Formats: sequence, C-alpha cells, structure tokens
Amino acid sequence: MARIQVELRVEMEDGTTYDVVADQRDVARWEIQDFGCPFSDIDSRPMLALRWLAWSVLTRRGEITMTWPEFDAVCLEAGDPGDGDGQGGEVTIGVDAEDPGTPAPSGRTSSRSRGAQGSR
Repeated sequence: MARIQVELRVEMEDGTTYDVVADQRDVARWEIQDFGCPFSDIDSRPMLALRWLAWSVLTRRGEITMTWPEFDAVCLEAGDPGDGDGQGGEVTIGVDAEDPGTPAPSGRTSSRSRGAQGSR
C-alpha cells in the first residue's frame, strides 16, 4: 500500500501557524469531494488541494472546529514548510514495509523438470 505524506505550513489571518502532515486519510477524503480529483491530477487544482488537505488534517486532529468554508475564508496560505532555502517542503510517496513489492530474480528456475525426460 502506498504511503503518502504532504508536509504543509498553514498561516491563518490572525497570525496563527500550524505545521501539519497530510496523509492517505486526507487524500482519500479529498478525492471524494464534489470539487476533488484523483491525487494524480492534483496539479489541476494545487492551491485548493493544499488548503483543503491542511483543513482536513487540522479538523481530523481536532485542532480546529471550523467548517471548510470558514477555514477557507481565514486561511492566508497553506503550502510547503520549506527550511528557508527557497526549496520548499516535500511530498513523500513510498511503500509500507508490509508490502515488499516484487522480489528480485534469484537466478534459479522455478521448473522442477530435468530437461530430457520432458522432451520425449
């Protein structure tokens, strides 16, 4: 199963800031919204997606109780937290340890035949 993490810094109108990490739960909630889209198409609505993901994390964690329209009205910015170098934060998409993926070839065959006997 893919692991998705989106690091965000949220700045509110009153000067409050939050550093949050959206994960697969928030992305799944985004995808089922009327205005949402598949995560692979998130570039088509990047600002809306970042703001909504930030709101989703903050409400899920109980840090705010605002509705989406209330949050959207007072959120100045939601974006990459960065580290002051102008490079911004990062979106991490990985694979959980429980899913080892496709094993590497071993060099051995899976056939149990001994060659000549099966060719008669």
